[in-house]
Amino acid sequence: MKHYLPLYALLALAPLASCSDEEPTVSPLPEKTYTGNEMLDLRYDQSPMSGKNVTFIQNGEKATLTMGSSVSPGDISESLKGMPDIPGPGVLPGTPVLSLPIDLKTDGGVYSFSGNGETEYLAYSFGGNVNASKMTFSFSDVTLKNQRLANTVWLPAPVEKTADGTGYKSLPLHIVWECSLPPLLEGFDGTLQDAMTLLATLPMIPAYGNTAYMSLVQVIENALKTVAFRPDGNVVITYMQSNNGAAQFAQAPLCMIQYVPLDDIMMKVFVNPTDLMGQILINSSSHPDLPPHPFGKQTRADLAAPLAAAIQKLAPMLSQGFPMQYTLTPTELQIFFNTETLLPLLKETVIPMLENPEIQQMIMEKIAANPSLASHSALLKALIQVFPRILETTTRMELGVNLAAYPDAG
Repeated sequence: MKHYLPLYALLALAPLASCSDEEPTVSPLPEKTYTGNEMLDLRYDQSPMSGKNVTFIQNGEKATLTMGSSVSPGDISESLKGMPDIPGPGVLPGTPVLSLPIDLKTDGGVYSFSGNGETEYLAYSFGGNVNASKMTFSFSDVTLKNQRLANTVWLPAPVEKTADGTGYKSLPLHIVWECSLPPLLEGFDGTLQDAMTLLATLPMIPAYGNTAYMSLVQVIENALKTVAFRPDGNVVITYMQSNNGAAQFAQAPLCMIQYVPLDDIMMKVFVNPTDLMGQILINSSSHPDLPPHPFGKQTRADLAAPLAAAIQKLAPMLSQGFPMQYTLTPTELQIFFNTETLLPLLKETVIPMLENPEIQQMIMEKIAANPSLASHSALLKALIQVFPRILETTTRMELGVNLAAYPDAG
């Protein structure tokens, strides 16, 4: 009998050996919303995404992820605290809320998952893991179905005057405004478009410690360096940043601005408010070639109500995307808001603000205090007074940017 004892011993230990090879079990997870950097590590083609949230609901070996974002107006201005949160852009451009079913696998004490998917505008792969305290999720191989703008790189269009020096044949700002209104002011025989171009090229923004003034066009020229469109829907913005008084090139977060071409003339642009506010804070220090507060200071209390109304009008565009028209040639790209978008927005937001006596007074005080603007105060006052009539007679309006092909873009 003693010759069979080793065999019996092996048979007795076999169940124990099989148990030791089993993967650790993971307890079912309760429904939970993961958000914030400590709880959610969310990436888009290896680029981190901020300000998003993912709700996890498990059903056995399957789960559903609901992915999106929301924005608190109070983060924009103290005067807007108390306004309810508004929906923000989704985790994928063109999809405000993504509902993603996944299959769960146990993996070292966490659930892991992977797969592929597509939306109306793009295709993607994904993978990640989750436990009770943290979720890691990565989109990969994201590819827009419309690649019309993909792999193109652009510069702001140069500032070039006409041969006679009376106008501009090229500007980085795209301005078109046609209306049937008669001349605005005696002595000014230009069009409304001429007046807007004048304001865009007029040195009226304090710079260099209030020792000089820059125009809006100059601010764009000095700040914006390149704009590139990736095949995954990200827009790469390169700009000039100040670091301890020294100017250097910097790149905005890759997921701050995203785009989706709808066809050959229309696109949607998505802006991540969390990343945008972060860039404003980073660049709020003095810059040798830029005004100290190019994005404006804290909102005044008397502007809170009009600003809140404007935010409510713009809120749907934040999640659904800002509709923009574009024209593309091998050497030029124009991206702009068109008449159909701008005209109703201005009627619903700007006119109520200009009809407010306190805001009118504030504007005129700002004009009087600025030497460049003060010399044109009569024209500006006339524009404010007739602005509702201007909108009523407007037949075409476009506002955006003009870009030129980067010389080494291919």
